[in-house]
Amino acid sequence: MFHWNAAIYMDDTVKKKPSRYRRILEQRKLARGCYCITLPKNEANCFDVYSSRELWFRYYRHQDMEIVGLAANRENAEKLLCRMIQDIVVRYGGVDAKLVRNYFLL
Repeated sequence: MFHWNAAIYMDDTVKKKPSRYRRILEQRKLARGCYCITLPKNEANCFDVYSSRELWFRYYRHQDMEIVGLAANRENAEKLLCRMIQDIVVRYGGVDAKLVRNYFLL
């Protein structure tokens, strides 16, 4: 099950049609160009990045995921991660797993 964060980051391509990309993920469609950035299950990590193709597997259907970023391709997902980390560093002065969770839970 997906939980969409209120402060979700999106790249320029996704901003044009956010409902299309949400539908791709929610319906677990096999789409080549869609990456989501989530808060990780492991408390030691900062983020997890998944391709929409990976979310097709049955294992992920039963996982709760907090989506904090959505990108149209892998390169944009990496740029989006950099922007997210820069925003966290500006706010807190550093980056670690707890600060990332605090940033998105506000």
